Amino acid sequence: MTYPKRIPINAWSDVHRVARPLIITFDAYNTLYATKLPVMEQYCIVGRKYGIKANPSTLTNNFPHVFKKLKEDYPQYGKYSGIKPEEWWSILIRNVFAPNAIPDEMITEILTRFEGFDSYFVYPDLVKFLKDLKSRRPDIIIGIVSNTDPIFYKLLKNIGLYETFVGHIYLSYELNLAKPDRAIFHYAFDDIISKHPHLLEKYSKEEILQHCFHIGDELHNDLEGSETAGWTGILLDRNDKYGFLSNSISKPTRDEYKLSIDKIDNNSIDTWKASTKQTDTVQLSERKYVVSNLEVLEELFP
Repeated sequence: MTYPKRIPINAWSDVHRVARPLIITFDAYNTLYATKLPVMEQYCIVGRKYGIKANPSTLTNNFPHVFKKLKEDYPQYGKYSGIKPEEWWSILIRNVFAPNAIPDEMITEILTRFEGFDSYFVYPDLVKFLKDLKSRRPDIIIGIVSNTDPIFYKLLKNIGLYETFVGHIYLSYELNLAKPDRAIFHYAFDDIISKHPHLLEKYSKEEILQHCFHIGDELHNDLEGSETAGWTGILLDRNDKYGFLSNSISKPTRDEYKLSIDKIDNNSIDTWKASTKQTDTVQLSERKYVVSNLEVLEELFP
């Protein structure tokens, strides 16, 4: 078969569908949920309450350098440096606003704002996708593989998704492993098998691997990382930032700077509307797919 291959939603057939899933993991941020407004707009909304006048565009431009340096100085959200994740994010907020001096109360309010629905939006297609999986395929094991810190648990509980994934959540902070390293996917696979030994009554480990899928919004971390681990990778590209869905001849490059901006410069309502207008799936290889929303993805699974 020649790749890439574009599959319109009205052209799906059993020929195109993949192996029936046994395990599906998701990335977290910008996959399960996203910010209602760009992050730095929200920082500035809080800042104005404390008399801090800052331009969201300026803070957005500051972010990639601040984020990169903080990851270098305090890897894994400060885990090896004697600081807690909350302190790590506090340093980031201060440095993004520099040279403005900001009060501790403002930092606390920003951190609290980003613990739930004040800042975040859960994509409607995710809710439907999970509901359909539970009703149609309750045997599918679902989990999360994310490069993040334990603050994530509070957020996941506050947006009502924790119980859906509890027991199968794999965070870089806790495992000392991170995407795109295949090791984090191997760890998740082995842990899931150990918790669900009944799978080995019907399949070998090699066979189970053919039924493992990972869904995420980053080409390198999610799509390519999971594929190198032997999984089927699905890139959820809601606004076609990688150019596969628009059939662009020259694909946009996403260097570290642009990827950092991607993380924070998102209006989820606009992104959601854009994602619903694209209904094709693009298959990049035998085990790599690109979709714009999860409703399209449902066509992929038998």
